[in-house]
Amino acid sequence: MADNAPTPDPSSDRARPRWPLILGSLVGGFLLVAVGLGLGWYLFYRPIVNVAVQLPAPPAPPAPPGPDAAQVKALEDQIDKQKAANKQIEDQIAALKDRLRADVCTARDPLGKDPQGKPPAAGGQKQ
Repeated sequence: MADNAPTPDPSSDRARPRWPLILGSLVGGFLLVAVGLGLGWYLFYRPIVNVAVQLPAPPAPPAPPGPDAAQVKALEDQIDKQKAANKQIEDQIAALKDRLRADVCTARDPLGKDPQGKPPAAGGQKQ
């Protein structure tokens, strides 16, 4: 009964060429290797942290031109006016200090000094 099994025809092997199967296997293998290398590079060799590069400082702006003569003159005039006003205020302060010293009561003079320089009248009232 084993003799009844069909025997393969040797001519049928030659009818189907094997080179497309070999070529497809090679191309598929190369594609798998390329995909594996690309994925490996992407996962392990790509830069994970971006390094910030600090740019050099911008150059300093050019120096401004010298002051305008009219502006300098105007500022000097304002300074002179302010000095004159300060002098008047200082004179007023000195006068007020003198008046304050004249009206102060002390242990020697409990009623204060008379502005005209007269001693106070008896009874404690000024004239």
